[in-house]
Amino acid sequence: MRVNTLKTIVAAILGITLLLVTSVTTEGAVSSSQESRLEFSAPGTPWVLTLPADNFELAERKLRDDGRGAYFYIVDEKQHINLSMFIEPVKDCKDSKSCRDMIWKLGNPEWVNAENVVQSQIGDISVLELMIPSYQGMNIRQQNVYAEFVVDGFWVDMHISKVLYQPEEHQLFDRIIKSVKFVPKKKP
Repeated sequence: MRVNTLKTIVAAILGITLLLVTSVTTEGAVSSSQESRLEFSAPGTPWVLTLPADNFELAERKLRDDGRGAYFYIVDEKQHINLSMFIEPVKDCKDSKSCRDMIWKLGNPEWVNAENVVQSQIGDISVLELMIPSYQGMNIRQQNVYAEFVVDGFWVDMHISKVLYQPEEHQLFDRIIKSVKFVPKKKP
C-alpha cells in the first residue's frame, strides 16, 4: 500500500512540476544496430530527439492545441526514473543557459523546501538540479534535474526525476542527458 501511495504522490508531483501546459505525439521506439533508442519530435522540428530506450515506456504524449509543440512523459519502472519533456518553438529564452535561468526564475509551487539547488552545465547543456525532501509530510527524497536544450529554433525542456534518490545514482541523470542526440529528419 505504501508503494502505491508513493507512486500516486510521485505522479502528482510530476504532474504539478511541469512548467508549461501543452496538449500529443511521438515518433515511437526504434532500434539501431548498437542500441535501442526512443525518438521524439514535434511538428516543424527539423530533427528527431533520440535517447536510449533502456526500460522506458511511453506513459503520455500530447500535441499542443496549436500544433506547434509536443509533450512526452516516459517512465522507467526498473530504475524508478520519470522523464518528461516539452518540445516547442523557442520564444522566451534564446539558448540553454537563458532557458535554464528562466525556469529557475519562474519557480514552481511544488519546489517547497527545495534543497541542494545547483545550476550547472553538463557539456553544453545548462541544468538546474534540486532535491524535494518531503511531500505532504512523507519523506520522498525526489531528485529533480531540468536540462534545457535549444536546437534549430526549438526548445526542449527536459525534466528527469527520481524518488528515494541516493547520491550515487546521480550518474543516471548525467548519462541520460549526455546521451541525447538530435538527428536530422529524413526528407520525404
